[in-house]
Amino acid sequence: MTNRWRRGLWRGWWAISVGVHAGTAAASARAQGAGGDALQRAMEAEDASDRARAAAAYKDVLQQALVVGSTDGNRIAIALLGLERVWAEAGALDSMVPVARRVLQLRPTDPTAHTVHLRTLVTLGRDDEARAAFTMWRRVTGTDGAPYREYARLLMQQGRALAADSLLSDAARLLGAGGALSSETAQLHVSLGRWQAAALAFRDALQDQPWLETAALFGLQRAPVAARDSIRGVLLADPPRLLPRRLLASLEFAWSEPRRAWQAIATLPADDSATASWRTFGERAEMNESWLVARDAWTAVFERTNDLESQRRAAEAALRAGDAAGAHALLARRSKGGDDAARRRALLPIEIAALGEVGRVADAQRALDAERARLDDGTRAALARPLVGAWLRAGDLARAKVAMDGTDLADDDEIAGALALYEGDLVTARKRLVRAATQRPELVDALGILARTRLDQSLGIGQAFQLLAKRDSAGAAARFTRLADSVGTAAPALLAQAARLSSATAAMPLWARIVQDHAKSPEAPESLLAWARVLRDRGDTAGAMARLEQLLIGYSDSALAPQARRELERLKGTVPPR
Repeated sequence: MTNRWRRGLWRGWWAISVGVHAGTAAASARAQGAGGDALQRAMEAEDASDRARAAAAYKDVLQQALVVGSTDGNRIAIALLGLERVWAEAGALDSMVPVARRVLQLRPTDPTAHTVHLRTLVTLGRDDEARAAFTMWRRVTGTDGAPYREYARLLMQQGRALAADSLLSDAARLLGAGGALSSETAQLHVSLGRWQAAALAFRDALQDQPWLETAALFGLQRAPVAARDSIRGVLLADPPRLLPRRLLASLEFAWSEPRRAWQAIATLPADDSATASWRTFGERAEMNESWLVARDAWTAVFERTNDLESQRRAAEAALRAGDAAGAHALLARRSKGGDDAARRRALLPIEIAALGEVGRVADAQRALDAERARLDDGTRAALARPLVGAWLRAGDLARAKVAMDGTDLADDDEIAGALALYEGDLVTARKRLVRAATQRPELVDALGILARTRLDQSLGIGQAFQLLAKRDSAGAAARFTRLADSVGTAAPALLAQAARLSSATAAMPLWARIVQDHAKSPEAPESLLAWARVLRDRGDTAGAMARLEQLLIGYSDSALAPQARRELERLKGTVPPR
């Protein structure tokens, strides 16, 4: 960062702090003759890092601006802030004190002079003089909270939270609790770990200072888990107000609680502001891939506005969340806006995918056929993908291949890999699915099995995964169990897959078979840990401890050993001494 650019930022920041734009003030000064020339010289010298010449020029500006009867507050503020910058960089900040005091003799209520005076004394560590400067400022401003606000901020920046706490307590006693100093009070409570008090102060501050929402989020999101319920209680308190509820929703997202985040704003009165917040929430939930709460948020928007976009996004979120039936129900409702053709274009892809997911593949095919004449080639090809996947999961490989005609789905690794898997072509399935990075659970499981087996062909494995795609877990588990004796070294992988699909009672003999017959497989320690947890949950502490000890002795280098050790220690803690 160059010195010129840094000083430019300083000038802009300080000018904004007193409500004056440096360029405007300079233009005003130039219009007044010599004062303008001095201000120009000061800024040019500061840009050139000539601190001595800059300070002299700023002092000239100040002297000209303080002419009795024609003081110019804008130029005085610019000159004071310029001198503060220059002398701070030169290590001569103490020179600022007499200058600020001279200005205050002529302009006893000047807020910039008071701010610079107090800030300089606090920075220099001259505490008694800083307290006297604060007292002088407070006397001339009456009930204005500015002196308290500035002094409290400076003390907190110095890390003197207790001193700031005492100051703000005095302010609350003398000026009344609240409003004008709620922001400073809230930040002080955050620094002292008073989370409930901080939430109360931020809630009050947001009434008149809505821009503090970001600062409140930054401060409160650091609250420890034990303090979060107290924050929730404050921000959820009646009457429900938009900004505290929206703040809580953002906090819940930061705390990885998307469901609670939605509950924070779901009960707001359904007006335009709440609807806008629901839209923003839905977009954020989509970005976080929190699809269930995204579905709820967009459904709330749809019920309020009945527009096509919120209907589409609600249905798509429901589909991504695994609620295909809910997605289809949303699509059945009539939205306003747009003609029928636009509505069909927007909703048809979701309708076909939803019908396919709930097993109504023939209905999905009919929906596509009814619109086929009005669709271009690219759209037809895009809609064919969920339809082909649905036919594959339904077990109708022939119809899936027909649906692929005229599309480029043969080049799609997930579709082609699934088709090869269900046909028993394990070589092609292995090659294509590895590249697909699929999200479908049955295909992810298939990759694990394919990595363990050396077979090139196995119609039985394909049929087992097809049953799993149809959500027939019991049938798939039985098929995997029967196949285990015919797949060589992949046997423990198939047995473990069958155990994951089975009830605890049915899984235990499978785990026992893995541990006994395939003791050197990676599934053996996994089986022992799962077995121990089932026994623990059933109250068989001795049996659970035996399985955990077997894992720790026989598989001490397993990645599961630390978990087993924690489980064993926890169980030992529940056994009373003899």
